[in-house]
Amino acid sequence: MKKFLLYLYRATFWAMLLAMAWQTGMHLWMYYQGAYGYDYGCINEMLINYEGGFVRRGLFGEIFWGVRSIFSFSVAHAIVIIYYIGFLFLAVLLVSLFKRNGWSLFILPFPMCMYVYLCDPYFLIGRRDCWLLLLAYLCFGLYHKYIRTGGGTLFLVLCNVCLIFSVLFHEAALFFILPFIAIHDLNRLYINEGLKRSISRIVFHWGTVFIIAAFVIFYHGDGEVVTNIWYSWAPYLECHVDESLIKGSYMSRTLGGMSLLMNIKSAWEISWFPNIIGRIPVAPFNLYVLACIYYLVTRLNLIDLKVYKLKHINMVALSNSIIIGFLFLAVYIMMTCDWGRDIPYWIICSMSFFHHFPQKDDYPLLVTKVSTYLQDRIDHVALLNNDWVYYILIMTLPLGFLGASISSMFPCLPLQLKHLLIDGSFIVVT
Repeated sequence: MKKFLLYLYRATFWAMLLAMAWQTGMHLWMYYQGAYGYDYGCINEMLINYEGGFVRRGLFGEIFWGVRSIFSFSVAHAIVIIYYIGFLFLAVLLVSLFKRNGWSLFILPFPMCMYVYLCDPYFLIGRRDCWLLLLAYLCFGLYHKYIRTGGGTLFLVLCNVCLIFSVLFHEAALFFILPFIAIHDLNRLYINEGLKRSISRIVFHWGTVFIIAAFVIFYHGDGEVVTNIWYSWAPYLECHVDESLIKGSYMSRTLGGMSLLMNIKSAWEISWFPNIIGRIPVAPFNLYVLACIYYLVTRLNLIDLKVYKLKHINMVALSNSIIIGFLFLAVYIMMTCDWGRDIPYWIICSMSFFHHFPQKDDYPLLVTKVSTYLQDRIDHVALLNNDWVYYILIMTLPLGFLGASISSMFPCLPLQLKHLLIDGSFIVVT
């Protein structure tokens, strides 16, 4: 039976990698068929720059625009290449991280870590997500150096610069990178110096980042800014920039933004591709998804692929990192409702931070008490310490892009293939 389980786990792992290769191949095939032009959201969202005024997510586009004004190349081709380079770097980093820490690789290709890079039919390698997650690891590494050097000014400055770059790159950094650092620093200072002094030191350490983050949130752009951005790119694009392209672009939607109330409604009521199998009440399943992900991540070493020796994990400390990430995930989901992107942000950032701070004493005492209680409860439920139960839960986790949906189960099958089997046609990317 143990040999059978090992073969099953390995076969599933390879199936997930093949599904990832399938999805990558489909994206590239559709790109070369012309499906991803400048009207495609993943392309035009990367064009956001500061030529129409200061606006969120504009730093990359501004740098890219400056480079294109000097060197001649296809902007669309360059963006696709940048996407895949980011994905390659992230994959190498994560595999290295898992191997160094003795974490099971089994969980890595599943949607909770790689949803937009694996299963989603619309997003070409998750837009700028891979690069933001790489920046998260860099920020945590610089902060860790700052702590290890006893408060060296150089690493504090470098960490601030990296955080500012991350926030200007994408405002998600405010919710998935900065909180880990700020909470750890506040807890460390509170223990050593008391509440009043710790708050003033936190403001001194990270106040600039918070101020810039506030500007990024409030300066989210409008129709005039979008128009100016498009016309700044007009001399460099292989297409004609007109009103229909500007108003119909994803850039126009992401800078204008949806209302907070609509996003909250979307996060709890909308299911992704309900026409595939059937609609289910989403809200309770969203809670089920979050509970399952907490369990699957904190117990990731239950499944051993036998590719290298797994190490002991301080599950309370890992749980601490997951819980801190979740507190801010909940806020960000209400602002964006993009579960399929936000959950990988949550998990990968949490595990990256845990890699640098693997001891439970690195986290606030209250969070440690909650983690200890939850992990004790899991320890006392025999089913939750069973390999078969873990495998069934990870294979049937209904994690959809906007929330729980039946169509997201069995992630070894990419969504296009599910459509082919059920509807007789591939998903049409629009």
